[in-house]
Amino acid sequence: MRRLPSWFWLILALVFGTTATVMALGWLKGQSQQQAQKQPAIKLRPVVVAAKDIEAAQSLAPEQVVIRHWPQESCPPGSFTRPEEVAGRVAASQFKAGEPILEVKLAPQGAMAGLTALLDPEKRAMTVKVDEASGVAGFLAPGNRVDVVVTIDKGDFNKDPVSKIALQNLKVLGTGQSIERRPGDKPQVVPTVTLEVTPEEGERLALAAREGHVSLALRNHLNQEAVPTSGVKTTHLVAGPAGLKGVLSGGGNGQTGVEVIRGPYYRKKKEEKLLEKLTQQF
Repeated sequence: MRRLPSWFWLILALVFGTTATVMALGWLKGQSQQQAQKQPAIKLRPVVVAAKDIEAAQSLAPEQVVIRHWPQESCPPGSFTRPEEVAGRVAASQFKAGEPILEVKLAPQGAMAGLTALLDPEKRAMTVKVDEASGVAGFLAPGNRVDVVVTIDKGDFNKDPVSKIALQNLKVLGTGQSIERRPGDKPQVVPTVTLEVTPEEGERLALAAREGHVSLALRNHLNQEAVPTSGVKTTHLVAGPAGLKGVLSGGGNGQTGVEVIRGPYYRKKKEEKLLEKLTQQF
């Protein structure tokens, strides 16, 4: 019997291999189609999202938003389905590109663009001057919470300056700079911070800014608790052991004298009286 050439067996193997591959692919395709038919179709819903970053207090324009289709079951509550629904609305907080536009993050209908859109209806915006150190060295951003610390070194506190927390847990609305002009001096750029206050808090903040030096203390956003303080005076920072002291001093000029220091009871009563007066002011 004549032997078949080797190329014949090679062609035969290729034919069988190709046939098996085609049959396997057909079977896999049929299985995937059956699985797709068993799974229910995912319902999509149009959602209005930010096309680019949108800053707070801005009025939304049509080119700032786009439509994206989300699974209906995962659509965030308060979202919008048409760009016309958000046209002209003012952002009450910042939106990142791709973030859904939500009703809770928009100012009320009819609100005008600008700082007023960020204000609580019952509160006011008030700006105070700070320096780089007292303004938390540039770390403040809108939405942060701060305490206002006032330091007074005049009047009854001329010889013994005092610091006290005058206001707590105020919302930062914005930061900026203003140009201050003084007679005979060159104009200077002064950092400013705008805070959200009630009318009563505004009065206390104005008095603190006029009577002393204002510093801001940044709070953790989760800490909303007000902490009562009695303030601190310079003598508290450098005071030595308490008690009645009498010393002989030469004064450095060869003369001998007697220095009489009043006892702790007298000093305590005087300090309590001054701190009570400061507490009534703030």
